[in-house]
Amino acid sequence: MSVSSLLYWNDQLGKVVPNRLRLQWTITAAKTVSAAVANSASLVAFDAVASQAAIDAVLGTTNEFLLAAFDATAMGTDAFAAIVNIGGQAKKLVGCRAAFYTGANGLTSVQAGIASVTTLTASSLTAQCALGSSGNLAARVILTGVDALTSGIISLELDWISK
Repeated sequence: MSVSSLLYWNDQLGKVVPNRLRLQWTITAAKTVSAAVANSASLVAFDAVASQAAIDAVLGTTNEFLLAAFDATAMGTDAFAAIVNIGGQAKKLVGCRAAFYTGANGLTSVQAGIASVTTLTASSLTAQCALGSSGNLAARVILTGVDALTSGIISLELDWISK
């Protein structure tokens, strides 16, 4: 996590410490979540995203992330995706981590760490995260067993460098 009050004597280092964005969703039913803190800055999906227009509306851009990266094949068994509007302020996405916590006291968990790729692969059930051409972020993760959960929390952490 970045420390904004720290002044590096070498000013190049201030631009290489990643910011960490942590988003969480409460699982309310199978393949259904609600943001732990209500916001309209992200679009999440367990199954195919409805349309390119839905992605563009959340980001306020045109074709920054393509629908084919979130089609029925890409969003297969145990896939979870988040498309995040950070106002285009990212220069680089380092990677992301995703996890779900369920069971008594959240003791059951499945976690995944993913390195950033240049472009999300279309029609591919793969765990990937990417920086969009306009500076927004997207992640597609595979968390074994997530499709069947009816309670718990999904947490997504994105490590990114600001412009």
